[in-house]
Amino acid sequence: MNVILFDDPNLRVALLPFTFTRPVSAIRIGILTIAEKWERRMGTEVSFKTEPYLQKKFPMVSALDNLMINGAVCPDDLLVDTVKALPDGYYLVKQTLLIATRNPEDEMSAQNTIEYQNPITIVDRPWRIFRENANQIKLDFKLLTAGRESAPVTDRHTAVYGEENIFIEPGATVLAAVLNAQSGPIYLGKNSIIQEGVVIRGSFALGENAQINMGAKIRGDTTVGPYSKVGGEVSNSVVFGNSNKAHDGYLGNSVLGEWVNLGAGTNTSNLKNNYDTVKL
Repeated sequence: MNVILFDDPNLRVALLPFTFTRPVSAIRIGILTIAEKWERRMGTEVSFKTEPYLQKKFPMVSALDNLMINGAVCPDDLLVDTVKALPDGYYLVKQTLLIATRNPEDEMSAQNTIEYQNPITIVDRPWRIFRENANQIKLDFKLLTAGRESAPVTDRHTAVYGEENIFIEPGATVLAAVLNAQSGPIYLGKNSIIQEGVVIRGSFALGENAQINMGAKIRGDTTVGPYSKVGGEVSNSVVFGNSNKAHDGYLGNSVLGEWVNLGAGTNTSNLKNNYDTVKL
């Protein structure tokens, strides 16, 4: 079975500016990108049906048996089982949303459509990325750590709470930090670095070769993607990767793409000074 993740045109526009430079399924939420989630759960590499100017970097591979999956939908066990069992020529939908189709030949109709009855997680707006991040960290943590043993915390000056909810990949370094995983898991990727004086509260994910700078305060439901450096105070935010917020300042309820640099003292807030409704 060949898996192709397609961009829903309406959702792609709603997720700009992130989807200017990547397919919808290349958005990071939780520990993994949506594409990486599908690859691990389906046990195969995926390709992409996206905008023509993106296809060179994100090519589409076609085969005799093609399973097309909406790249904005995050997988779980029930959904994956349903998608795998989708009959040839059928469409899987959730109300008006197309979730998946297998070798479609005819237009959608009542005769070739299956309604998915369970809840789904769909990234259809930029704010969904941080709103759904806590749950996605937990699902990805379970997926990535099943049947595996974490590297130990060997530094005697590091305080650990909820050790059973902490997973450290090989090569990760932790020095004189506080890791509190009582309210959610903490995942430290390969060769990542937690410098001295860092305080982290789960749920939290740190990508491969990423770094949390000394004295940082990381509140829950936060993801720092691969090859990023973060300092200061961060809460319920997602950094896709290759981006820096290396100095003091507050980053809250925010999403950073790739190759972003926030200078010293940069602050974002989810509360207006007059307490009025926040609009995007």
